[in-house]
Amino acid sequence: MRVYVLTHEEVIIVSKLRWIIPVSILGLILLLASGCVAPGSFVQTMEPVWASVEIREGIDYEHAWASVIDLVARKFDLEVISKEGGYVRSSWMYTWTGEFREDYRVRIIVKFSPDRSKVEVKSEANYRSGAGFWVIGSDTVVLQTLKTDIMGTIGRVTR
Repeated sequence: MRVYVLTHEEVIIVSKLRWIIPVSILGLILLLASGCVAPGSFVQTMEPVWASVEIREGIDYEHAWASVIDLVARKFDLEVISKEGGYVRSSWMYTWTGEFREDYRVRIIVKFSPDRSKVEVKSEANYRSGAGFWVIGSDTVVLQTLKTDIMGTIGRVTR
């Protein structure tokens, strides 16, 4: 068996490492365990669902398009707009929950059907997990709010 004699400097380093390593491990565990908690309206899914709204009779595409753009632009910054294609996508919003969160974001997509008789909407949401990657999903409150707003402006009344 070999016996090593440590110098004074080596003894100091070993004693510091004895505390640094456990503290570092504890910090990493706390960081991973405390990760972001997504809002209750977040649903993890690889493919967010579309919700459809039939356009009320007597409303032409020009009016429907202008109404949807006005409605969406009041809540979101628009990133992609194609009137000819009947498509709108917002940029990511980090304040949907009422406070700025770097770990949660939502955006919406609106598209008109090819015959312009209905509007389809979906919400996309991501939250950053404790491990630092984005979890993909949808926000049910964003989707329901947008669908209700569109139904109230251009949607067909259900009987």
